[in-house]
This record gives sequence, C-alpha cells and structure tokens, in this order.
Amino acid sequence: MDPLGAAPNAANDARPAWMGFLGGAVVLALAILIAVGIWHFAGLDASPLTAAELTEIEFLLSELGFPPGPVDGVIDEESRSAIRDFQVTAGLDVNGTPSLALLDELRAAKAELSGN
Repeated sequence: MDPLGAAPNAANDARPAWMGFLGGAVVLALAILIAVGIWHFAGLDASPLTAAELTEIEFLLSELGFPPGPVDGVIDEESRSAIRDFQVTAGLDVNGTPSLALLDELRAAKAELSGN
C-alpha cells in the first residue's frame, strides 16, 4: 500500500478546479451587482429635474424669502445657498441640492403661507 494514500484520479482533479472557477465567477457577478446597486442608489435623486422644475424651485425660494439670485433655472452657488437656508429653516437634511422632495417641501411651504 502507498504510505501517502492513493494517487488522485485525474477526473476528480478537474471537477474542483471547474467548481472553483464557477464559484469565483458567481462571487464576482454578485460583487458587480452589489456595486452597481450601491452606485445607483447613492445618487441624491433617481430622476433629474426638468428646467421648469428648477425654475420653479428658484421661484418658490424667492417667494418664500430665500433669494436664489436670478430665477433662470440654473442652480448656481447662490441658488444652493438659498436651498441650504430653506432646508435649515424647514428642518430638512441640509445638502443644498435641488430635488423633487425639496420642490414638494417648497410647494407645501408656499401653500401654508398662502392659506391653502
């Protein structure tokens, strides 16, 4: 008898290597899917705002006493500062970024001030 044990069968050697490769490919695919999911959901807004929505945000900020500069639909540093000021006043997370949630808050604040 062989003191080291029987020599492994060549067919059995190929299966663990193939299974290891398949397992590695599955793990890699899962890692890529997780990374893409994190990247996708890391954005602040799933859908970008239209020019009309950006203009409305600036208009509402101006109406509510948070001057964003020119109401032109361009979110510049002055607009971001006005957004941050509104977010602080409204008790929102402060990031200075326009979003649909911000637009909804601005609309609600305007309606509340208008008595609607």
